[in-house]
Amino acid sequence: MSNPRPQLRPQVTILTSPSPKPDLKFIHFADTHLGSNWPAIGRREQIQVPIYGQAFANVIEAALTHHVDFVLHGGDFVDRPRAPTVAWNRILQELPKLKQAGIPFIVTPGSHDEPESYFDRAGGDVLDVLDRRLGLVNRVDTGRQPTFSFETGSGKRVVVYGLGDHGAEQATELQKLKIMMHEGSEFKILLMHGSVSNMLHFVGPTVKSDTIEELLSSRYVDCVALGHNHRRWQHPQMEVYNPGSPEITSFADAPTIGYHLSHDGTLEEDSRELVEHGYYLVEVNGEIINAQFIPLQTRDVKNIQIHYENATGDQVTKAAKQAISNNLSERAIIRPVFSGRMNPSSSRADINLSEILSLKQKVLYLAYPLLNFEQPLNQLQYAQTSELSTILEQYFASLVGNSAQETAKLAMKILKVYEKKTQTANQEALEIVDQWKLPP
Repeated sequence: MSNPRPQLRPQVTILTSPSPKPDLKFIHFADTHLGSNWPAIGRREQIQVPIYGQAFANVIEAALTHHVDFVLHGGDFVDRPRAPTVAWNRILQELPKLKQAGIPFIVTPGSHDEPESYFDRAGGDVLDVLDRRLGLVNRVDTGRQPTFSFETGSGKRVVVYGLGDHGAEQATELQKLKIMMHEGSEFKILLMHGSVSNMLHFVGPTVKSDTIEELLSSRYVDCVALGHNHRRWQHPQMEVYNPGSPEITSFADAPTIGYHLSHDGTLEEDSRELVEHGYYLVEVNGEIINAQFIPLQTRDVKNIQIHYENATGDQVTKAAKQAISNNLSERAIIRPVFSGRMNPSSSRADINLSEILSLKQKVLYLAYPLLNFEQPLNQLQYAQTSELSTILEQYFASLVGNSAQETAKLAMKILKVYEKKTQTANQEALEIVDQWKLPP
């Protein structure tokens, strides 16, 4: 009879043996979106499709280099069901390398993989073709082939349960899958395209974290491998991992550099976000799971966010040009984001967008600015805001000394979040504090 494991196990434990040979070694990645062409740059020599193929190839090369037992893919293998020829060329170039090395490639379908039209559904999706016709992948999902079982070269039994994208029915489909699960000596993985309810910024098909905790504590599964959310996340206490996409697919995946425009028109940097994209290299030794995130080199994509209060259109224009100029490179892909309140005497029409967008000749791609404007303050509101900021700065001076101005700005940001009276105010405030805690 096997020894019971604690309900919540550490994610990474340092092994005592100097060079232990793991019972299992595998790679977990997701959301490759092969065939994507983001952003759509109107110059043929700068088409972005090969970037996604190269990120895919980098992970396949890592699997071969590390001699892994298998590879997991959490869905959104291709960017659209009718994948372009360039995507098929990359797929048929890379996946046979794994097959030749005897490394199973196990994938569950994401929303981008599954066709919508009647005739396309009748013919099967890309993963069906790769599985049933070519034998290059093992497609797992509830309904047709919910599990894939195999034995590694070292004799370790592995079972992968697949749960693709089922939208609002995700929790129901997981309950169907649970009926097939059992405790045993195999290493068992739930491979899911979707979110767990306590994930930060979770979107898409979601299951409750309590359900996942029950599966892990009952030993029905040993770890949960996710896909769908393009930013990396892992549970702080349970073996639940979301690697994010290996390459940036939109500005939502990209880091943000935050600036604010001071009352005297000076542009000051507030934060510089670090967002890593890559894959997990997982080693299993007995009860110990060591999941190491391996970052990949991605394109130079960033959001340039500028916040201002009582600013004129000319001030915003100059600040935007300065912020973009501070982050220029020939390969940069940049989106300016404006937020705040205009001076009552000015309006968004006074922002010279043409002058800002003239900088596009100095970067690979400059997106049209995202405009998030609040109602302008009247003179009384502006005076009250300035007075409150001064009072807070004087108060914090006795507590934190030289950090008083920075702390006062933090407090004002949090107050403004709660002023909106939205349901997400608590989460937004916590994010402001988290960014403030990041090292410079």
